[in-house]
Amino acid sequence: MANGMTGLYVGSSGLRSAQTALNTTAHNLANVNVKGYTRQQVALSSAEYFKIGQTITQDKSYGVGVDTLAIRRVRDDLIDAAYRQENGRLGYYSTQYDAVVEIESLFGELNGVTFEDSLKDLKNAINELSYEPESTIKRSALIQMSTTFIDRAGSIYKGLKDYQTTLNTKVSNTVDRINELGETISSLNKKITQVELSGERANDLRDQRDKALDELSAYAKVTYQETDNKTLLVTLEGFSFVTSFGVNKMGTEDIDGTGLLRPVWEAFNNRAVFNDFEEITAINNNDIGELKGLLLARGNTTADYTDVPVRPEAKDYAGGDTDPQYLADYAQYEKDAEYYNKYIEPSVILSTMAGFDKLVNGIVTSLNDILCPQTTYDSATKLTYTDNNGNTKEIPGCEEITNADGSKTYRYKVLDKEKSSVGMDDNETMGTELFSRKNTERYIKINVNGEDMYVFNTQNQFGSDSDYTLGNIEVNPTAAQHKELIPLSKKNDGGKDMDKAMELLEAWNVKFAAISPSKYAKEDFMSFYDSVVANVATTGEVLNGMVNTQSSMADGYDSQRMMTESVSSEEELQNMIKYQQAYNAASRYINVVDQMLEHIVTRLGS
Repeated sequence: MANGMTGLYVGSSGLRSAQTALNTTAHNLANVNVKGYTRQQVALSSAEYFKIGQTITQDKSYGVGVDTLAIRRVRDDLIDAAYRQENGRLGYYSTQYDAVVEIESLFGELNGVTFEDSLKDLKNAINELSYEPESTIKRSALIQMSTTFIDRAGSIYKGLKDYQTTLNTKVSNTVDRINELGETISSLNKKITQVELSGERANDLRDQRDKALDELSAYAKVTYQETDNKTLLVTLEGFSFVTSFGVNKMGTEDIDGTGLLRPVWEAFNNRAVFNDFEEITAINNNDIGELKGLLLARGNTTADYTDVPVRPEAKDYAGGDTDPQYLADYAQYEKDAEYYNKYIEPSVILSTMAGFDKLVNGIVTSLNDILCPQTTYDSATKLTYTDNNGNTKEIPGCEEITNADGSKTYRYKVLDKEKSSVGMDDNETMGTELFSRKNTERYIKINVNGEDMYVFNTQNQFGSDSDYTLGNIEVNPTAAQHKELIPLSKKNDGGKDMDKAMELLEAWNVKFAAISPSKYAKEDFMSFYDSVVANVATTGEVLNGMVNTQSSMADGYDSQRMMTESVSSEEELQNMIKYQQAYNAASRYINVVDQMLEHIVTRLGS
């Protein structure tokens, strides 16, 4: 049996360990509802035995109580790593799915009022006009439906651009939040090091650090390791982010003056965080992070109808598939298709922008070209005109052709007066389009060899290139105010023209373009619109499936963490009773030893 003083030591060790366990249990119960708190557990070990002698065969020793090794967190690092990876994937797909939902709402496909109604109303107005092309009422209805069509199309396109701006702001905010989390982890590193190098265990600080790491994992791909001095080193998207010395912060830079932001590493000479040419797949394990999802959904540019290449068809060329012009046009188409597939198609916003603008441009140009048919005019010199200030200027937009002898031919688009109808006004006005470009006249009127010529105008009144793209299209103010000028019902020779309105109606059945280079078949206006909407819907279904899958996986790993890490009030109350009993037992043992020692001292004193 241990001597008296040793007995006191044994009892006091039991008392201390039970007290520590009780305090830990109380701490667990106090934090039962704190998000991110990890259940703590006291690790106990038998104290090293005390040697009191030795026999031939063995040492003589006895136990001296219990030691408290550590107060440790009950946490599984492997499950943590799995959760953070799947949480990153969830962030990547969720962000893109949110973009799809926003786009669907812009088209009105979710609330019953669709853009398709505007298309049908415009077509119906044209159909009604085909019966009475001279009717002022029917012309007014055409103007009204055309205005509604353009207004609604412009609103959708503006909504797409505005949402792109919103995503751009989210990119900036996400970068800021990533840096904040990096600073948080770095600050906690210092605090944890200070505490644990002194012999204590900074469990609550580690919980805070893990919580910050959990959030960081949703924004970008993270890897991490802890050094011997308790510093957590974090690598973000393959770059050193949190180091022993601080944080290598992420910044942003403007992409080619677009106003769109690209994340860069400020500490690495503004190197781009992401590789634009990297194929993102689950196999490559790079479909991770909300930031990457934001960038992909937003795109790195803006898009319009010119980004959707139209595949040339050999039958439209005199020499068929061996025609030099066909070969040149097809080579250009392949370049344009490569650009579309690389930069436009991956972004749900850009692909929708491009496809939608292609549809509107197709409708607008088709109807305008029927009302104002065009042909070409070749000139040996560049054509000029006199502006409002009396200055002589060259007419822009000609195609320069180098002849066999080295001379130049300048080819212009001009109004085909032979195929044109005229307005119902006394002047028999020609060339009045239904849709116009803002601040841009369709033609520049000049006189060539005593005859009026209407040359297609490519620039607005400010001298900038002007095109039939959303944001720049409006119903021709002249046609809206003077409906009689629309060249619908009167031929150039004074006779009635009953064919123009029918041509406008038949234009809706013309297969004008394919939705993307991957779809060879061209479609008419209504089918093309259906394809635009269907592409968004299909993308949404795929992304929704991925979100559900990743959400289940992340939740599954999180549930496993909670089973291990979370505090159970019932279990802790049981522990409290257990450690209370241990405390009472140790206390009683100390009392017994105390009484024994008192008895011995009293007897010796007597």
